[in-house]
Amino acid sequence: MNEEAAADFARRFAEYWKAPTPAGLSTVLAERVRLVTPMMPTTHTLADGQREFAALFESIAGLTAEVHRWGATDDGVLIEFTLSGVAGGKPISWDAVDRFVVGQDGLATERVSYFDAMPIVLTAVRRPRAWPAFLRSRLRR
Repeated sequence: MNEEAAADFARRFAEYWKAPTPAGLSTVLAERVRLVTPMMPTTHTLADGQREFAALFESIAGLTAEVHRWGATDDGVLIEFTLSGVAGGKPISWDAVDRFVVGQDGLATERVSYFDAMPIVLTAVRRPRAWPAFLRSRLRR
């Protein structure tokens, strides 16, 4: 992927995460997109991904992300960022790196997210106030 296209994708990704919504995923993801994330099922369509993100946003209120750096790859872009929100009435944040395969139309056809899920699990377990939202989001699946 050329540097200009990668920069455009990284810009749209950063913009999306300033005020993310499930519907807004269409600004960075194609209709047929494979999404792989720790703690979430792998999905293969934008609609399925939107459902999973809706559950995530229900579990972690006010979730946003700050992009720290990005780099072009042969077929897409790597983006390093920090996610932050509120779970069980207290702040939670974690670092992640997403690897995107980006099509000619500038939309991702694959996203694999890399992060250590254990701090998130431990935070959720230690915050009983977070349990109802977490359980509701899982039961909707």
